[in-house]
Amino acid sequence: MPASFHILPDENLVYVRYSGLMLVEDSLKAFGDYARHPDARSGQRHLIDLSRITDMERDFVRVMELQASKGAELAMREAETLMVYFAYTPISLKAAALAKNGWSASQGVIAIVQETEEAALSALGLRFDRIDAMLDAALRKTS
Repeated sequence: MPASFHILPDENLVYVRYSGLMLVEDSLKAFGDYARHPDARSGQRHLIDLSRITDMERDFVRVMELQASKGAELAMREAETLMVYFAYTPISLKAAALAKNGWSASQGVIAIVQETEEAALSALGLRFDRIDAMLDAALRKTS
C-alpha cells in the first residue's frame, strides 16, 4: 500500500509511511481512515515517513486541496498538532517541503522536516534512534 498509518497510543504518535508513487487519493484515504480510527486523538503527534517515495503527483492544486481538507479536520481539534516529515532523497525532500509549506499555524499545525531518522524521532521527543526500533517496541507491547 502506498500510504499506511499506525497509531502508537503509548507514544501519542501517528506514524505514516508512504512508498512508491505518492498520490493525493492515497493520502486522502489514509487520512480519512485515521480520522475515523477509534484510537485517533486530538494532540497526537505525526511522523510522516517519505523516505520510500519514488515520485509524487504533480497536480499541485489537488495537493493544496488535500492540505486544506486535512487542515479543516485538524483545526476542529483542541490541541496543536506536531507534524515531523522524515525525508532525505531529492524527491522526498520536495514532497516534504510542499507538505510542510501547506500548513499554517492558524490550522493548529506545526510542521518540520528532518533528514535523518534519529533527528525526526528526537524532534518528537522519542527515545529511539530508528523508526523500525520504535515500531518493534510498539508491536511487543501489543502482543
